[in-house]
Amino acid sequence: MPDVYGSWPLHLPLAWLTPLATSDLRLMMYGNRLLYGALRFFHLVGVAGFFGFVALIELRRLGLFAGAALPRQPMLMLMNASLALTLASGAGLLLYDPIGTGLHRMFLPKLLLVALGLVLAYGMPRIAVLRRRAVFKQATTAAALAAWTLVIACSVWNHVERPLNPADVHRADPRNE
Repeated sequence: MPDVYGSWPLHLPLAWLTPLATSDLRLMMYGNRLLYGALRFFHLVGVAGFFGFVALIELRRLGLFAGAALPRQPMLMLMNASLALTLASGAGLLLYDPIGTGLHRMFLPKLLLVALGLVLAYGMPRIAVLRRRAVFKQATTAAALAAWTLVIACSVWNHVERPLNPADVHRADPRNE
């Protein structure tokens, strides 16, 4: 029998999502449209801010905007605040509907790309020996830009993906014909 979004094998285990879906906090949140709207708004604002700062910083590391005087410390502070807002609101959105969110085809790849992006953004620049090499710096910069762009692509895919009609579960899956 296909899962809610088809027969995609790569998703979070239902055994992890079920306790979240039945938790008291989730049951308190579910159905509160105002809360859901606020979480989506803050998530989009956080993603936009974070991606904008990451793009600006990484493109500058690649040599674009080299002459621009950008205040580094305030930019990093705002980027980190945007990331915190994105992660907190994203956790709230997952808690709002764990099964509906966690079973999306691109949700697990999105989480893996977020982890990769965080390693590239916060871990790689701290490796002083490799950071001095221009090839390493350019490769990690390009990889970070690609990872965060793919995170947004996964989010878009998840948003437009529609679940199967529950009435169709008992019928033959038209995608297998």
